Amino acid sequence: MINYNTTYKKYLNNIESFLIRYIPNIEPSELYEPFRYIISAGGKRIRPVLAMFCCGAVGGNPEDAIPVGAAIEIMHNFTLVHDDIMDKSDMRRGLLTIHKKWNEPVAILTGDLMVGYSYKLLQYYLYSPKFTDMYVTLCNGLIEVCEGQGYDMNFNSNKNVNADDNLLMIDKKTAKILETAAVLGALAGNAIDEQIKNIRNFANALGLAFQIQDDLLDLTADEKVLGKHIGQDIIEGKKTLLIIKAKEKATEKADIDLLNKFYENNGLGEENIPVIKEMMMRLGVIDEIAGIAEKYFEKAKLSLDCLEKNNHVELLYKFITSLNIRKF
Repeated sequence: MINYNTTYKKYLNNIESFLIRYIPNIEPSELYEPFRYIISAGGKRIRPVLAMFCCGAVGGNPEDAIPVGAAIEIMHNFTLVHDDIMDKSDMRRGLLTIHKKWNEPVAILTGDLMVGYSYKLLQYYLYSPKFTDMYVTLCNGLIEVCEGQGYDMNFNSNKNVNADDNLLMIDKKTAKILETAAVLGALAGNAIDEQIKNIRNFANALGLAFQIQDDLLDLTADEKVLGKHIGQDIIEGKKTLLIIKAKEKATEKADIDLLNKFYENNGLGEENIPVIKEMMMRLGVIDEIAGIAEKYFEKAKLSLDCLEKNNHVELLYKFITSLNIRKF
């Protein structure tokens, strides 16, 4: 039986080593230094490790998915660089964001450079029969994550965002890039169409579960474990499923007034977080959102049930569990 933690760490180290070698130390330093800065900030590397797991799950050699895993990790980080500019965020992974450490023009151009380096990694598969599928998959992933960010931006001024709107946004902004990583990994393993379909369905459901759970943790996590103050989504005025469901359920005047204040001011001050959290718990919103996340986790497992079992499929089941029980 393959050990999940040992294998995850091994694959993560493989990805880290590849990224360090891949990003050049050349001029202009104003672009390549920020590029190395954000990539070296680390993280769980969920997407590239998922690509390696999916490659193995369809019968391929997981190491064949390292370049395409690195491509999706670079593209993911590109989205963070530009999102931080749009959200006016000062910190990312405990470090200053690129536009704060340097400036906005540098951050914009660094993000653009990262997209180029992401696509450049497809050269490793130039003679693969799956090259065209990989190219189209990466293109579609980039397009949809940008569409998702567009929806997210539009929600800032839209006071009538409903649950379906929110799910569409997180499907494009979060789930699609996880789905892209999984499908690219499967393609690196020369997956057949039926395998691709099941891997795609698995990763999309997992991405939706991951983001819904992330929104939930923003309000319910232990601050010491989370590494930041809870309630940032409330402060920033994000219309998550939590807010949408609370608006649907609220009947008491105090609750309705508080939610109206949130919508009118596009967010609430930090002092309101305990009151919002108590209201969410009292209205049953916390339990309902946890149930929705669990539904998507289960949907991800059902898609894996359709794959022929091997060690890497078992790793994917454990991958689901590791995300489901996370505390931050």
